[in-house]
Amino acid sequence: MTNAIGIACIRTTRPEAPQLLLTHGVTDNAASLAGEHRHWRDGYDVTSIDARGHGLSPHFTLDELNDPIGLMVEDLITLLEDRDHSTARILIGHSMGGAVASAVAIRRPDLVDALVLEEPAWLSESQRASYRNEAPALAARMGWIAEHPGEALIENRKSYPAWDLEESCAWLQGKIQVDRNFVCTGEVTVLSSWEEIATALSMPTLLVTSDGDDVLIGAKGLEKIHSLNNTAIRTAVVPGASHCVRRDQPGRFYAVCDSFLKEVAS
Repeated sequence: MTNAIGIACIRTTRPEAPQLLLTHGVTDNAASLAGEHRHWRDGYDVTSIDARGHGLSPHFTLDELNDPIGLMVEDLITLLEDRDHSTARILIGHSMGGAVASAVAIRRPDLVDALVLEEPAWLSESQRASYRNEAPALAARMGWIAEHPGEALIENRKSYPAWDLEESCAWLQGKIQVDRNFVCTGEVTVLSSWEEIATALSMPTLLVTSDGDDVLIGAKGLEKIHSLNNTAIRTAVVPGASHCVRRDQPGRFYAVCDSFLKEVAS
C-alpha cells in the first residue's frame, strides 16, 4: 500500500491493537523488516515502511537531496498524523531509521508514545564525515550488486551465516532498489546532534546495541548516553551481534524488546 505522498508500506491491520511502525536502515527496505513484522503481527497493528529513496517509495528529486533525512522525518510525521490516536503508537527503527524515528519523537511527541531504537545512527562528527567520505564507494557497490545479484547474495550468505535466507534476500532487494543519488550524499542521520535528540526525548525509549566491531553505539556510546541522565532512555546490550542486532541475535533481541513493549503498549 502507498499513502498520499507515495510512501510504500506493508501493514497488518489489527483494530484497537497498539500500533508499531517499523523503519529500516540505509539501503534496506520494508522487506528487510519481514522478520520483525512477522514476530509482532499477531499482537500488534504493524506497519513496515519503505523510506523515501528506498524500496518502492519515490526516489529523491535533486532539490530534495539537500536534506534527504529531513524529508524522511516529514514523511513519517505525515504517516503518523493519518493514524488512529486511540491506541499507542510506537516507532521501532534500525540505524538510519532509528535516527529518523527519534527525530520525529522530539518534533512531534504528541504522535509517539514510545521508541525502540536498534543501533540508531546517533553519529559523532567523525562518524558523519566517514559516511560522507565513503559514500561514492558505497554507491558504486550498490551498482555492482544490481549488476551481479547472484554473486552478491553468495557473498552475503558467507559473511552473515546466522542470517535467515529471507533476511539475505531482502538485503539484496534493498540494495538493488535504493536511490543511488541518495547514497552518494552520504547522509544517514538528521542535521541535529545526537546529544540534542537524546536529551530531548520524553517518552519511554529502549536503545539496543551490541559489542561487534561495526556497532555505532556500543559500550563507549552507552557511556555518553548514560551521562545525559535522561531517565526516559533505557539501554540494553545484546552480545555477539553486529550493527544489525536483530539479524544476528533475533532471539535475544526480541526477548528484550517484547518485555519493553508489553510495558509501554498497554
